[in-house]
Amino acid sequence: MLDPLSLPPQLQTALDALYGHYAKTYDLWQKAGIHVPPCFIVVCNNTATSKLVYDYVSGFFRDNDDGSTTYVPGRLELFRNFDEHGNALPRPNTLLIDSEQLESGEGLEQNFRTMAADEIERFRREVLERGGKLAEELKGGKELDEVTLLREVMNTVGKRDRLGGSIRCVVSVAMLTEGWDANTVTHVLGVRAFNTQLLCEQVIGRALRRQSYDLNEERRFNVEYADVLGVPFDFTAKPVISAPQPPRETIQVKAVRPDRDSLEIRFPRVEGYRVELPQERLSADFNDDSILELTPDLVGATETRNSGIIGEQVDLNLVHTGDVRPSQVIYGGFRSSCGLD
Repeated sequence: MLDPLSLPPQLQTALDALYGHYAKTYDLWQKAGIHVPPCFIVVCNNTATSKLVYDYVSGFFRDNDDGSTTYVPGRLELFRNFDEHGNALPRPNTLLIDSEQLESGEGLEQNFRTMAADEIERFRREVLERGGKLAEELKGGKELDEVTLLREVMNTVGKRDRLGGSIRCVVSVAMLTEGWDANTVTHVLGVRAFNTQLLCEQVIGRALRRQSYDLNEERRFNVEYADVLGVPFDFTAKPVISAPQPPRETIQVKAVRPDRDSLEIRFPRVEGYRVELPQERLSADFNDDSILELTPDLVGATETRNSGIIGEQVDLNLVHTGDVRPSQVIYGGFRSSCGLD
C-alpha cells in the first residue's frame, strides 16, 4: 500500500510552497471579515494519486502490524479534517471528489448531517421547489443520500451558509468541469500531464471567476490574482507583480419570503414538444378552371437537338433534373411565377 508521506519530493515541495502563500491569503480574508475561506484546488491524474494527496494534506490513519491504527496529522494545517486527537471534524476543510469517492459515498463523516442540518434542510427545500425525479423521491419519503450531499457540497464551495461554505481545499480528478462556478478559488496545483493548451485553459479557468464585482474609487474593478503551479500555460502578457489585496465581501441578494412571494418569477421546465393539428377537414371543389394544360409554350421544350451545318450533333434534355428535390422545383416555380428570375 502506498504511503501518503512518500509523495515525490517535487510534489511535496509544490504543495508546501503553494500552501504557504495560501495561508497568507487566508489570513487576509479573515481580517477582511470574509465569511467564506479562499479555496485551494489540486487537479490529479487518477484516483490513486488524488487519495494520496488528500491523505497527505488532511490527515489519515495508518494500519499497524498489530492490527491497531495510528493517526497521522495532515501536513497542511488549515486543510486538516481531524483534530489533534484524531477525531473527525464535523465540517471538513478538505474535500476529495472523484469517481471512486462518489461511488463509495464515503466522502462525508457520519456527524456531518447533524452539524449541517440547517444547510441540508435548505437544500432539501430547494430540490422540492425545482421538481424532478429527486423531488418526487423525497416526497415519497426517501432521504438525501451521501452521494447527493457530496455533490451539493462540491457545487456550493465558497457559498456562505451552504453545505460547501467551509471547504478550503478540493482534491479532484476531472470533476471540476466548466459548470463548477466557485468564485473563491485562489490557488491551483496541477498534478497531471497537460497535453493541450485547451486543458490548461479549462483548469486555470476554475480560478478566473471574480470574487467581487464592486467598483473601487476609480470606478474600476480591484485586481484579483490566482496563484497557479504545475499548469504549463502560455501567456502572451508579461508577468505583473502587485501587492495582495483582501477581497471585498460579496453581498448576496435573496428573496424575501413570504412577503414578496407574489413577485416571484417562475420559468417552466420544458420536457418536450407536441404538435397539434387543426381539427377542420379541408376539401376541394374542382371545376373547369382547376385544369391546367401544359403546352410547350408554358414549359418549354423537354429535348432539343443542337446541330450545326457540320460536326457532331448534341441532344439537350432534362434527364439530369431527375434528382432535383420536389421542394426545389416548387421554389423555382414560385420564383418564376413571381417574376423573381
